[in-house]
Amino acid sequence: MGALVSSKPVMRRSYGRRTPIRARNKCNGLYTGKSNMAAQGPLLPAIIGYGLFQLFEDDEEEKLQLYLLQTELESARKERVKTQGYFEVTIPRYLPDTFQRFFRVSRNTFEILCQQLGACPEMRTRLYRGGREELHSIKKVLLVLRYLASQETILEISDKFNVTEYTLLKYRRQVLEAVYNNMMGRIITWPTQNELPDVAQRFNDMGQYQFPGVIGAIDGTHIPIEAPRENPQAYFNRKKFHSVILQAVCKDNLEIIDINVGWPGRVHDAKVLRNSTVWEDGDRISGYGRFHLIGDGAYPLKRWLLTPFRDNGHLTAEQKKFNKSLSSKRQVIERSFGLLKGRFRRLKHINMIDIKEICNVVCTAVVFHNICISNGENLEEFMEEDDDLMPPINPLFDQQERNAEGALKRFNMANRLRFL
Repeated sequence: MGALVSSKPVMRRSYGRRTPIRARNKCNGLYTGKSNMAAQGPLLPAIIGYGLFQLFEDDEEEKLQLYLLQTELESARKERVKTQGYFEVTIPRYLPDTFQRFFRVSRNTFEILCQQLGACPEMRTRLYRGGREELHSIKKVLLVLRYLASQETILEISDKFNVTEYTLLKYRRQVLEAVYNNMMGRIITWPTQNELPDVAQRFNDMGQYQFPGVIGAIDGTHIPIEAPRENPQAYFNRKKFHSVILQAVCKDNLEIIDINVGWPGRVHDAKVLRNSTVWEDGDRISGYGRFHLIGDGAYPLKRWLLTPFRDNGHLTAEQKKFNKSLSSKRQVIERSFGLLKGRFRRLKHINMIDIKEICNVVCTAVVFHNICISNGENLEEFMEEDDDLMPPINPLFDQQERNAEGALKRFNMANRLRFL
């Protein structure tokens, strides 16, 4: 894919329309781009040396100093001490709590991941025809889990597992592509129409306040990244750091059922929504008015998406109760983001500049997040407050996007909540 242009997200490769990365059912809009980072890894000292020689090409003394620096870098690479027996000896001896603390999943969930990934064509071990032998699929999954679970550098992880940086980057890409090609559509998916009443009932029973008909909560969060090569200013958000936006819808149990990832951090929540499958299919997936999503004031009011009354200082008692009830239910998406980023700490800052690679990392973390939840690993110990939520800034939608059906539905719901 080509370079991004101002305020445009990563684009999908098919389906005829240019739309941002998103995943629902067959994971509409995701890419299968390949990174060239792996090829760059071993050449880093040479690349540094070449670039700096060009910079100081007229200064012989500088050339000599830079040559010595390059030599030291190459020597340091050769003298690195890799951990011996970590995969073969140390990890099998980990107690369950230690394994979970280090890889952020239980051994049981890890076995499920290995089983599902092992069935993917991308993960099949090729016949050995000489050269460096391919890693076992279990080691590949552990490498990627540790990468997602930590903020360790590629160098630190590769040394720990006694592999080269090139090998780590190669198999990271392989696992991420296997997740995209084979697991996204199965793991990140909306409830069926038959399941919607049960989802709504669980939402209504959750917490102190009732709010009938909710099948999901929607919000966006920033994923901090390095400044991209193309249009870095578009990714510099209002919180003063570079990011891509992850829009997600989650159920009452924190499982994420829809994502849209890749829009630049400067873009508003509402614009991300407008360019997502939720916007296109919102009325249908909510049963044509029977059910609804809930969101904050950054989103437009629709029949299938209820938002708070704007507090102008003159809200009625019914409107205040509506807002309080909606807010109490909507906290589930904030908790889902908190668990996602608390478990997979790589999402606190992805040290990459390739947007396609960044989105692939985020999508894989969401898939693993859902598998953990489906396996009963909704662990409060990993829960952290998400400081990167999108601020509810949307000054125009009250005038431009107040859907009449949505306004009527919200009015009726506020009156209904008086008696609940």
